[in-house]
Amino acid sequence: MLVSDKSSSIKKKKILCFIKYYLPGYKYGGPIRSVANFVEKFGDEYDIHIVCSSHDASDNKPYEGIDLEKWNSVGKAKVFYLSNKISKFNKIYKLLSEIDYDVIYLNSFFTFTFSIFPLLVQYFSLISIKSCVIAPRGEFSRNAIKLKNLKKLIYIYLMKILGVYDHLCWQASSEFETNDIERELGSVAKNIIVAPDLIYSNWSIKNKISYNKSRCLKIVFLSRISPMKNLDFLIRAINKVSSDIELNILGPKEDLQYWEKCKNLLKKTPKNIKVIIGEQVLPERVQETFMKYDLFAFPTRGENFGHVIPESLSVGTPILLSDQTPWNHVKSLGIQIIPLNENDWTKSIEQWATLSEQELTKRKEASLIYAKKIGEMNQKSIIKNKELFEYKSSCLN
Repeated sequence: MLVSDKSSSIKKKKILCFIKYYLPGYKYGGPIRSVANFVEKFGDEYDIHIVCSSHDASDNKPYEGIDLEKWNSVGKAKVFYLSNKISKFNKIYKLLSEIDYDVIYLNSFFTFTFSIFPLLVQYFSLISIKSCVIAPRGEFSRNAIKLKNLKKLIYIYLMKILGVYDHLCWQASSEFETNDIERELGSVAKNIIVAPDLIYSNWSIKNKISYNKSRCLKIVFLSRISPMKNLDFLIRAINKVSSDIELNILGPKEDLQYWEKCKNLLKKTPKNIKVIIGEQVLPERVQETFMKYDLFAFPTRGENFGHVIPESLSVGTPILLSDQTPWNHVKSLGIQIIPLNENDWTKSIEQWATLSEQELTKRKEASLIYAKKIGEMNQKSIIKNKELFEYKSSCLN
């Protein structure tokens, strides 16, 4: 007797995801990693289609080896790379009209092509969007809102009047981000669900701590070089440290004007501070890169998650972190969180520089312990993400 496999005939829910940049790009930072990790975890369960730019952030040249404006298999997703031509808006309209999707997944609030435009098409009744999840990816943090503040405030005001966002489902990566969304949008964001970003599926915790054989504290700043990541603040704080320190600056120069400002500050660095300026680090080499250093200094002006944080902890590299993220301070100082006050950062870095090898080892071990907790937290995050896309309300029908 033949028994039919009912599970094989069940239609997968189709998610049409919009994001400004995606793999093989990496210069856009966290949003790419967040979506890629989501695809890796749920790509077998959902039919995920992604629409994005055909190039990386700060580049204009299309990725090599892709079929432009055709569906490409990338990992567990299908990816449609749009050209930079004005015709891309017509392409998006056709994709929205022709694809039998269940959920639209927007990964920005302020990006016109990959968030605002699809919603405006729907608002003016050119198509009917069934269900929509929007993840602002930290765009509503206090310091992020301050960048290009007037344009953002005008747009928020207009959208409140028009009601474009009234029936969307909002993804916040933490209660920290929920508060940011509610502060800026008020009653517009009626349905907010906390579904934390997922960590990389191949993320693993190293059991062996690496040691720095040099006599000075080796600090690394590993992030995009842009005002939000606050490298200039770190340089000013370190320039007042009297101990011997090595500062390593790694990451893509996203904002060249801002990078010039940072370079001018580096000209004032005293002789006891050795500065090494490196290149951007490929995602698959981030963990091994962190292993070379004693401390990750990250004075970010705002993160909804911050993927580099668990990556640093996973190899036993402690973090000196600003208080503008959802991460928590721990007494063992695997993570030390302090406000963005230059003198406080100078004082803290001075203390790190004078630690004995034994004391620094304890903090490295504390980082690994915290990393294990993050692994446990990620299992709960997987469940929360699953619940988000199975949620039944006015925003998901």
